[in-house]
Amino acid sequence: MGERENSGVSVLGRTIRIQGLKPRAVLGLLLGASLAGIWIANTANPVLVRVLSWLTLVTVGVLVGGLYWRLVLFDRSGFTAEDAYRTVRHRWQRIETIAVLGVVLSGSVYLGFGPGDGPFGPGHVALGIGVIAVLVLWVGLRWLAHALSTRWTVAARSTLLLAALASLAGFAWLETGTRLLDWVVRLAHVGAVSLWLGGAIWHNFVVLPSVRSSPEAGKAMKPQARAFRRHLPVVIPVVFITGVYQTAGLIGWSAPALLSSPIGHLIGFKLFVLTVLSGFVAAAFKRNG
Repeated sequence: MGERENSGVSVLGRTIRIQGLKPRAVLGLLLGASLAGIWIANTANPVLVRVLSWLTLVTVGVLVGGLYWRLVLFDRSGFTAEDAYRTVRHRWQRIETIAVLGVVLSGSVYLGFGPGDGPFGPGHVALGIGVIAVLVLWVGLRWLAHALSTRWTVAARSTLLLAALASLAGFAWLETGTRLLDWVVRLAHVGAVSLWLGGAIWHNFVVLPSVRSSPEAGKAMKPQARAFRRHLPVVIPVVFITGVYQTAGLIGWSAPALLSSPIGHLIGFKLFVLTVLSGFVAAAFKRNG
């Protein structure tokens, strides 16, 4: 996809030049920062566990963030052409399928090899129930899609979002143990990252291809992109504040530890990524008043 084709499309809710934001670079930075975060949170675990943790976080995050966009931000009434709406819907369904299969596979393996709180601990139970519910609900949606009314489809997809959130809550618990505050902070952190990651997936694989293929879809999706942009001034501080809390729990407030240790280097990378992404957002706000 050429840059010029999308030069008038917004990826943060305003009509700006794609060259100034590079949505694929934003997605890459988010994935890299999430991998660094998982590496930091699982320093005591083998590499296999870290990779499984990251895959579980990414797939669950894409599903949570993507479903949030689909249920809260997506507005079918903005589409006057049925073909444009159908194209957008099919693009999301492909992403949803990949995310669901990823959640089931990575989540199941993670339950077997990842950190544990016992087979009947709250983390295992929440993640296990979430993974099973995600699969069952998704299969039901695929099989009964033509028989369900719009209201029942929305209800089923909302339940799918709740199941994905349960998986995310179980994942956060397995990473933090039994301290309630640590779990709440970790859940807020991965939840904010999930929202951002889901939005980046939508922009790269739904919004931009749809705008390129159909001007009608572009007009309908610009208000949704603006609605997503309004979330970022909340998402970014949540990611930063919860990240600072988790960092303090790992290495304290020692500047030498931050600068000289491998964990400190990964934390520095995450801060760099967050600074760059915040700069992108600030530039978009400034450019559009």
